[in-house]
Amino acid sequence: MQTSGAVSTVSRREQLKALGVASLGGMLEYFEFIIFVFLASQIALHFTSPDMPEWVRLMQTFGIFAAGFLVRPVGGIIMAQLGDLVGRKRIFTLALALMAGPTLVIGLLPGYEQIGIWAPIILLLCRLLQGISLGGELPGAISFVSEQVSGSRLVFALSILAASLCLGSLSGSFVVSAMTNWLGAEVMNDWGWRIPFIVGGIFGAFSVYLRRFTSETPVFKEMKEKRMLSEEAPLKVVVAEHKRNLFLAMVLAAATTVVAASTQQFPITFFTAVHGMPLERVSTLVTMMIGLTLLGNVLGGLLVMWRVLPLLVGYVLFQMITLASVFWAFSRVDVDSLALPFAVLGISGGVSMGLSLTFMARAFPAVVRYTGLATCYNIPIAVFGGTALLLLTYLSSLSVALVPFYPAFFCVASIVAVIFLWPNRHAISPFELNDPHAPKANPIQEEVSLTAAKSVR
Repeated sequence: MQTSGAVSTVSRREQLKALGVASLGGMLEYFEFIIFVFLASQIALHFTSPDMPEWVRLMQTFGIFAAGFLVRPVGGIIMAQLGDLVGRKRIFTLALALMAGPTLVIGLLPGYEQIGIWAPIILLLCRLLQGISLGGELPGAISFVSEQVSGSRLVFALSILAASLCLGSLSGSFVVSAMTNWLGAEVMNDWGWRIPFIVGGIFGAFSVYLRRFTSETPVFKEMKEKRMLSEEAPLKVVVAEHKRNLFLAMVLAAATTVVAASTQQFPITFFTAVHGMPLERVSTLVTMMIGLTLLGNVLGGLLVMWRVLPLLVGYVLFQMITLASVFWAFSRVDVDSLALPFAVLGISGGVSMGLSLTFMARAFPAVVRYTGLATCYNIPIAVFGGTALLLLTYLSSLSVALVPFYPAFFCVASIVAVIFLWPNRHAISPFELNDPHAPKANPIQEEVSLTAAKSVR
């Protein structure tokens, strides 16, 4: 990074360190999400009144789980505004601590038999803290990584960050399955369910510790030094001055959420209940798809970094492949024919998801980037993430042929969104002179370039 005649660069080691600690946080976010869902019956067994019917106990547990999503947008936007005003690193670290601490507490928390009504109350408080944390974690990670990694490597770095989310899901699924097979259902119901939460909490605490050794992003430090930080509430600035890009970025985030729910969560219920396919084989194919999604995340970043495909062309191309593959997959009626469309969905969806982070990072200027990302990411997650499975189930009850039209609509909407978003993108740093994807007209960069040229003369 070159500014005002001086040269300030982030070393390769610092870039790798920033990407590493951000990816660990992303892994923990999705690890915790998966283990709570997989262990919901055990949690209901220990944290609800034994006098309740079993279905009511399970509904209460899922209600506590959903509470985290309800506070996610509000908590995330509040934390993000602080991140735009006091620094990415500080709030980014706080977000992970708010995830790791409650995760560990859930693993150690006494049950209803020991502390009565306080058990579900404390569990609810843990989920609320985790919801606040979830709202600030990924937007903070995107801001932190994008402002540390410059040049052509940025798209690849954000694709690796996206891959860490898939790795968290796979890790959570693997840990719960392996422990259930190792300990047995009885031990797992008794106390074994606690181990994944304890492991996740310790892993998160270690990640918080590692974040101490990272530096604040040079972009934020330079803006603070030059007194360029927002004088108004960042959310007010985002809504007043960047509402167009905010809406387009929300469409992108909604598309990622709906496509993931449609292809990675809903198929197990759909293909087993509607077409009577064996649960074990469908689950295996979905796991394969998630693994290929991770591969697709990395592949997309490499294709753009190596200039095989331009960023905009790459996203549109692979999202169109995803669109076609959704109809292909949901038209299958036997399990043997699912493998190929699921494989294509995994790779194409992974590429699109990984590249979408770069579009969202460039949707907002650096001064309000954290707030813009938290707003455009968390609101669609709360609205569409919580309703996707319900709407897909309703559509399947009307006609199985209607199911793919829901994710297909969002694929088309996301393509339109990136086409309109790209001409109005922002530079990651207002001081960066070698940003290959920055907009051509950037008055601050032009001023920096002129100052640097004069200093050389």
